[in-house]
Amino acid sequence: MNANFMLNLRKKLYGSDGVSRPWKQHPFPFKAGTRISVQKGCTIEGILPHLLVSSSFASIGSKEKMWVATSMLVRFLGTTTNNLVVIENDEPSGLLGGSEALENFSKNPSYSFFLDTTVEDVMSKSLYLASSQTRIADLVEKMRKIRRDFALVQNSEGAYSTVSARRLLEAGILSESHLKVADIPRKEICAFKRDDTIGMVISTMIRNETEILTLENTPQYVNPQTIFEKIVELNYLEKIDNFLDLKGTALNLKYGRIISENTSLPETCRIMLSMKNSFVMTSNNVVTPWDIVQALRWE
Repeated sequence: MNANFMLNLRKKLYGSDGVSRPWKQHPFPFKAGTRISVQKGCTIEGILPHLLVSSSFASIGSKEKMWVATSMLVRFLGTTTNNLVVIENDEPSGLLGGSEALENFSKNPSYSFFLDTTVEDVMSKSLYLASSQTRIADLVEKMRKIRRDFALVQNSEGAYSTVSARRLLEAGILSESHLKVADIPRKEICAFKRDDTIGMVISTMIRNETEILTLENTPQYVNPQTIFEKIVELNYLEKIDNFLDLKGTALNLKYGRIISENTSLPETCRIMLSMKNSFVMTSNNVVTPWDIVQALRWE
């Protein structure tokens, strides 16, 4: 393997001074002889070879109750495994993400939803299984069509790993793209007001098909994970009948990271990988890993 490439990779991972950064928790376990390309025709195997060496996904049985799934979503939403893979008869049969859980909860916002509802009642059966030779450009296009930035890839031993938008940020930091955050199309920022209830917050998320809602005129935000955290904190709403009537500000609001519009996309990937909740804000836009993945040139 080219020694200059490994040196360049180390600098991108740890900085030119060689000091470990907080996002070291997302290392690339490359071995000698591995080549990585983000050029035309690059494949999953070409840029994310470690996914084919070890299994990496969060699974749950289809018969498990939603209280179990919710506790797992609190842990995994926002990570590279940001959906739970539903397993039935030892094979993947569907997915459970924040959107499915939140939408179904809104129809029965009570303790019984978590106690009696099973994962198979809520899960999506839209599951994309990619191959190691799937081109990244085709993967991104498929994700766009199914409206979910998540796929599974199977290695030669039959084990599965996840490919998500956040996972693709690992390759994004190696991109030679000259694009900046300012080049990403601006979209309407969905916000809620201080007097809005949690029910209104959830309805706005579902209606706008977004998982990020900012508090009006602030860098604070809520997402499905924030809502599930509060639900778990309240023991899955046992003896609570008015959860949706509580103020949205009763949730544990998080602060978004504000960056300059002049930040390059590779640097933005680096920043996002250092964050627990990987999205950033500018003065007039909210940028998610999926926005970055769509903007990078995989062709």
